[in-house]
Amino acid sequence: MNEHLDGSQELLVVDNGSRDSFAEAAAGWKGRHRLLALGDNLGFGRASNEGVREAAEPTTVLLNPDTELLDPGLDRLAAVATMLGGLVGPRVLNPDRTIQPSASGPEVGLWPWVRALIPGSLQPDALRVRTEPYRLERRVPVAWLTGACIAAPTATLRRLGPFDPALHMYGEDVDLGLRAAVDGVRSWFDPTICRLIHHGQGSSTVVYGSREAWRPAGTLNWRAAVRRAYGSRREWLAWRALRLNLRLRLIGKTLLGRATDRDRTALAGAIAADPPPTLPPP
Repeated sequence: MNEHLDGSQELLVVDNGSRDSFAEAAAGWKGRHRLLALGDNLGFGRASNEGVREAAEPTTVLLNPDTELLDPGLDRLAAVATMLGGLVGPRVLNPDRTIQPSASGPEVGLWPWVRALIPGSLQPDALRVRTEPYRLERRVPVAWLTGACIAAPTATLRRLGPFDPALHMYGEDVDLGLRAAVDGVRSWFDPTICRLIHHGQGSSTVVYGSREAWRPAGTLNWRAAVRRAYGSRREWLAWRALRLNLRLRLIGKTLLGRATDRDRTALAGAIAADPPPTLPPP
């Protein structure tokens, strides 16, 4: 942040009962900063909500602590969110600079099956916009955005929650996008104004013991969010499409002689995610 931002932004750090020197790290920011120590691990969603309640600026960017800015685009991201009056997410990259999935098309209906049957790298842009929009190079509306970085008007985030505290970790971002759409708030993916690296799965390693062990719990939360938004039958079909997607990906990588450990874990996690929990009304 010190390298790419001018210091006019206020940094609000919400601590979820960590044991490291978060206050000292936050004090390294050259601009204004405030600390909110929760004293216990309330979960990603509840902690984020507390931060949004304390935010003093008209626009808020929810930013994971395991992200790394690559340019000064965070201000532009906030400005676009203000202009559009919705949720806006940037281009998110893996540590090796490959594109990280950070936005999704519809979770029910025809499009999950298209996503399952046709690899995104082979799809024309007309399909990608409804299946894997994170591959595109222009601003497009999406169903939901990764929670690693979301910009929106502060008042809009407060009205939405933004996150449902019933989801302790994983799936909160999917649920936010689906609920926002019902509330008339659109989600936008815009790769043209901001890029950042998301290292990812740090919490999964702490909680579950490895980077990929989050998948059963994460898929259960995804199923719960989709089920609450669309009903049990459409969610069940979406879950089957997800399993087909992962199975075909595993088969393809096996035939190509590529590493398949992560794909096997993902498929096993998706199969094990049954039955999904029932979420209360948001």
